[in-house]
Amino acid sequence: MKIVGYSDRLSVRPGQTIKFMVSCEASSYRAEIVRLRHTDDNPNGPGFKTEKQLTSIEGKYKGHYQPIHTGSYASISHDPLLNCTNGFTIQSWIFPTTPKRGVQGILTKFSRVDESGYGLYIDENGSLSLWLGSRENLIKVGTGSALQERVWYFVAASYDPANNEVQLFQKQQTQWPDRKAEASIRKSVHSGAVNASQGDLLIGASRTPVSMDSAAQNHFNGKIDNPRIYSCVIEDIGKELTRPVSVVGNWDFSLDISSNRISDTGPNGFHGILINLPTRAVTGHNWNGNVSDFNVEPSHYAAIHFHDDDLEDARWDLGFEWKVPENFLSGVYSVHLETEEEEDYVTFFVVPVKPHSRIAFLVPTLTYQVYANHRYIDLMRAMLEREGIESNVPEDKYMKKHSLLSGYDLHSDGSGVCYSSQLRPFLNFRPRYRMPSQSLAAFSPRHLNSDMHLLHWLDNKSFDYDIITDHELHSEGSKLLSSYRVILTGSHPEYWTSQMLEAMELYQTGGGRLMYLGGNGFYWVTSFDPERPHIVEVRRWRGTRAWEAAPGECFHSTTGEIGGIWRFRNREPQKMVGVGFTAQGSGENRPYIRKPDSLKDEVAFIFDGVGEDELIGDFPALVLEHGAGGFEIDRLDHIQGTPKHALLLASAGGFSDTYQITIEDQLCCNPNTGGSRNAMVRSDMIYMEGQKGGATFSVGSISWCSCLSYNGSNNNVSQITENVLRRFSEDSYS
Repeated sequence: MKIVGYSDRLSVRPGQTIKFMVSCEASSYRAEIVRLRHTDDNPNGPGFKTEKQLTSIEGKYKGHYQPIHTGSYASISHDPLLNCTNGFTIQSWIFPTTPKRGVQGILTKFSRVDESGYGLYIDENGSLSLWLGSRENLIKVGTGSALQERVWYFVAASYDPANNEVQLFQKQQTQWPDRKAEASIRKSVHSGAVNASQGDLLIGASRTPVSMDSAAQNHFNGKIDNPRIYSCVIEDIGKELTRPVSVVGNWDFSLDISSNRISDTGPNGFHGILINLPTRAVTGHNWNGNVSDFNVEPSHYAAIHFHDDDLEDARWDLGFEWKVPENFLSGVYSVHLETEEEEDYVTFFVVPVKPHSRIAFLVPTLTYQVYANHRYIDLMRAMLEREGIESNVPEDKYMKKHSLLSGYDLHSDGSGVCYSSQLRPFLNFRPRYRMPSQSLAAFSPRHLNSDMHLLHWLDNKSFDYDIITDHELHSEGSKLLSSYRVILTGSHPEYWTSQMLEAMELYQTGGGRLMYLGGNGFYWVTSFDPERPHIVEVRRWRGTRAWEAAPGECFHSTTGEIGGIWRFRNREPQKMVGVGFTAQGSGENRPYIRKPDSLKDEVAFIFDGVGEDELIGDFPALVLEHGAGGFEIDRLDHIQGTPKHALLLASAGGFSDTYQITIEDQLCCNPNTGGSRNAMVRSDMIYMEGQKGGATFSVGSISWCSCLSYNGSNNNVSQITENVLRRFSEDSYS
C-alpha cells in the first residue's frame, strides 16, 4: 500500500474536529468524505455502496511518505550530570527474551552521530557489552558469555578514567551446578575513552545514527528492573548497593505503574517517560509468587517489559482536519484517499449531539480496536505461513511489513499483546476487507464489514437510527442510552469495560430494550487508560484465548483490575442477554429450529410471517457462505445465569467437529468437545422480558446479520429481525 491513513479518534460529534494523518508515496492525493452504506463487495450480496458527501476537506493534498517506527523504550531528557565522563557504574536486573537477536540497548547515552557517550548493551553475540565513545574511537568490551533467554540476570558495568579501565559483570539469579552462571571481565582502555553526549538517556534502546532527535533503534526485548547509575567506580560491581552512594539516577519501576512515567528516586529527579507502550504491571526479579496483584505488593512488580514491535503512536504529520458541521447526519463515514494508482479508506463514526431516533446502533469500537491489525491467522493454519504461503492482500502485507499488531497477536519475543492504541493505521478496518485464507473463517467479512450488513438492512427497511459507539458508552454511561427505546448490537460486541456493562444494565432495568444480534459478546474484561484514552488493555486468562498472560500478570496496569473474562467476575453474559459464548468454528453454518417456547402467545409477534416448521436461516449467507447460526455462537445456560423466565425460541445445532466448545467449559481433556458429540455446541435464540416494559432479544450467532439481505431481504431472518425491531421501537407493546 502506497497510500495509508488514520484518524486521531474513531468517533466524533457535530461541532467537534477530527484529524487525519496520511502517508502517501505519490506526490499528491485527493481526499473526500463518503458515507458507507454497504462495504462487503461479495457479489452474492448488495455490493459495495457509498455516498459522496460535500465537505470542506474535499480536494488535493501534497503527499509524502511517513514511516512507522516500532519499539518501546524509556527516555530521560539530557542533563550534563548524566554524561558521567569522570567515571560511572551501571547496575540493573534484566530478563532478556531474545538475547540472540542482534544488538539491544539496556541503558544507553550514546550517539552514533559523533560516536560519543556510553551504553550498556547486549551485543550481536548475545553477551553483555559496554560501549564507550570519545568521538574519535568507539570501544566495545563484552563478557563473551552469551545470556540465556528468559532468565533473570544481575548485570553491571563500570568505567574508571583514572585507571583507564572498564569492568563488566553478569550473574544468573537462579544457578545450576552444571551451568556457568557468572561471567566478568576487566579490561584496560585508552585515556579519554568517553566524551560527553548531548543525547537523551534511553532505557531499552539506543539512538539511531541518523540524527539526535530521530527514532530509537537496537530495541531490547524483555524485562528491565531497577536500572541505576552511580558517578563513581564501585570496585565490587557484582554487589548490589544497599545504600545510595554517588547516585546519578535510580529508576524504580514499581512507582506510577498505571502511567507512562518512570520515577527516579535518586537526588537528581531524572524522571522519564515511556515511549510506545511497553508492558507494565509485570513481575520483577524478586517476585516469589505469594502475591499475584501488583496493587498489593508493587515492589514485586518493579519491572517493565519492552518489545521491539510495541507501538503507541505512529506520530505522523497532520494531513488535514475537519470540523464536523452542526447539521451533519449521524452515520458511518470514511475519508476516501486516492492517488492515480491506489486508494484507502479511513473510517469513522458520527455520533449525534442529542438523540434523533428511537433506535440506536451501538458500534463495537472497543472490539474493533482490540482486533485492529489482526491478520486472522489461527494457530493451526499459521504453519502455512512458515511454509511460504502468505496473504497477497495489500492490507495484510502492510501489517506484516510494519509490524502492526492486534490484541490477538504475539510480540516478536512470544509474549502477548495486551494494549491497543488508536493512533496508528487500522488496516483490517477497511471497507471490502476480508479474512485471509489462513484464517478460521477464510474469505468472510468481519467486524465493520459484517456490521454493515445490518446497517444496510436498516436503511433498506427505512428504519431511522442513530449511531453511538463503545467509546461514548464508556465515558457517558447510561445517560447515552436512556433516550432510546431500543439498542442494537453488532455481530460481535466482544470487549466491554465495567462502565459499559453497568450502563447497559441500568438501561435494561430502566425499561430499555436490547437486541443482541451477534455472537460471543460481553466476554473479555477490557479497560481504557484513564490518562490516555486512545489506549485499551486486555489481559487474557481463564478463557478461550489467543495467548495467556504470564503468571502473576493478570491485572490490568491501566486500572488495576483483574483481567480475564467477565464470566469469572460475576458478569456472565447470560445474566444480561440470556446467552453466552459456547463454541466457535468454521465450515457450514446451521439453521435454527423453532422450540416449544416460540409457540407461546407472548412471542407470537416475533414469528409473524414465519411458519411453525420453517427452518430459520437455511439459505446463503455472506459469512461462511450458508446459514444464520455459526462462526462464534452462544447458548442459554441457567447455571451461568440465564434468567428462569427467558424463553428459548429456537436453536441451531448439528454442527461438525470443526466447532469446539469453549476452553472455559472444559474441566479436563476429553474427546467429546466437538459439534457432533457435545450438546453445548449450539446457537440459541432467546427472548426475555425485563422491568418497566423492557425486553431483550438475542440470536447468539455472529453470522445472523449476514443473512438479512438474502433474496432482497425477503427471508425469515429478515422477517424475525424486523418483527422484533418494530415492536421494540414502540412506546409499549406488553
